[in-house]
Amino acid sequence: MKYLIWDFNGTILDDVDVGLKAENKCIEHYKLDRPPLTKKEYLDIFDMPVEDYYVKVGFTWDKFSFEEVGAYWFKWYCALKDEYKVHDGIIDYLKKAHELGYKNILFSASQMQALLTQLDELNIREYFDEVLAMDTIYGRSKIEVGLDWIKDKNKQDCLMIGDTTHDYKAAKTMGIDCVLVAKGHQAKHVLEECGCKVVDSIEEVVI
Repeated sequence: MKYLIWDFNGTILDDVDVGLKAENKCIEHYKLDRPPLTKKEYLDIFDMPVEDYYVKVGFTWDKFSFEEVGAYWFKWYCALKDEYKVHDGIIDYLKKAHELGYKNILFSASQMQALLTQLDELNIREYFDEVLAMDTIYGRSKIEVGLDWIKDKNKQDCLMIGDTTHDYKAAKTMGIDCVLVAKGHQAKHVLEECGCKVVDSIEEVVI
């Protein structure tokens, strides 16, 4: 069996603008001494785990906790859910993968129940054979989840499809190939520093 291992936010889901809006709500609410993030700055500095990225934005954890800020961000992200959508071409690609005999594995740093709710709201849950996710909303590393999943798989039959350097790091740690699609949460020049294949759209990923 061959597997396509899909990141969700930014790869399947076109939610960059929603994430950015929620981040700027945090900057305003917690009165950071800085202007709102521009989209260019966001794409240049976003990283995983999210706690490290927040420090780049200007948050410190002496006055409020990462968990508090993360919960406030998540509240706004959920409030803005009508503004995100599935990336163009993704559903057709998922269907094509099944037709070619692949299993689609969703692999996310999102909290599991929140992720399943999103999949149901977007009517795309049926396209995934397995869903791998976290037990919290705080966007920490998903690598341990991936290592547990892949231990009984043939690594030559697996391809990671993501939109961040963290997806590349996860794939490398798991010992599998990776392709990054530059339509998500990090700028193309940041992705290219990984040295793996970087494309501009899902249609360019050959299986």
